[in-house]
Amino acid sequence: MFAYTDFIPNVTKSGGVVFALTNRYGGYSQPPYDSLNLAFHTGDEIAVVERNIAHSLEAFKKLDLRYVNAQNLAYMTQIHSTHCALLEENLYEGEARQNNGAINVGEADALVLSRTHMPAMVLVADCNPILFFDKTHNVAALIHAGRKGVFGEICSLTLARMSEHYDTQASDMYVFVGAGIRKCCYEVGDDVCVELGYREQYIEIREGRYFLDLESMLKAEFENLGIMDYYFLPRCSSCDREFFSYRRDGVTGRFALMAMLV
Repeated sequence: MFAYTDFIPNVTKSGGVVFALTNRYGGYSQPPYDSLNLAFHTGDEIAVVERNIAHSLEAFKKLDLRYVNAQNLAYMTQIHSTHCALLEENLYEGEARQNNGAINVGEADALVLSRTHMPAMVLVADCNPILFFDKTHNVAALIHAGRKGVFGEICSLTLARMSEHYDTQASDMYVFVGAGIRKCCYEVGDDVCVELGYREQYIEIREGRYFLDLESMLKAEFENLGIMDYYFLPRCSSCDREFFSYRRDGVTGRFALMAMLV
């Protein structure tokens, strides 16, 4: 069910963030969504997705050793934008609550979390799932960073949003980047190279074919922002069949990065 879990304390050690990256195993969906698909929009049966989410949430809550009663799970309608929403502002303004207790907070590709014991998730199947954690102010954000998001510097915009509302500084930040498609598999066309301005440090050419390196782009963005405390999970979602991959499979499910402040 979980490919990676961790807990990062805040500077006072009185709180922190618990997070987990799901894989595709341990759920109830049938092929081609087998088995732990957590997304409603893929064509999978809604009742099965609800069961998968409830099952994942119960396992996730147990990662908090104090095991308080977590509230309902929040998620976004992801649209490959650079819009960053605040959970507190959007919590009751989004779409209808799902039967399993998951709450859609509306269209966004980054979600800032400030309420403790309110779990949230970001869904991916090749895009980069990113956690920002402000260790000083005990605030976090979940980010969906595909090509459009990385090109649009969604991480920089999210940090600016956190800074505006919670006084977050780059020096306060811990960043985790989960499994996503890496340059080994991310072949792109001339149009993407033109959009990028043919920046050679981010494009690898192999036998006349172009492969995009979003990982290096993100690292450069973090360091330009002054964020030095980051970790990239060394897994490619397209290579590794433990994860769903849209590039590899086409019709498929979605895995998630889940996070909760405690």
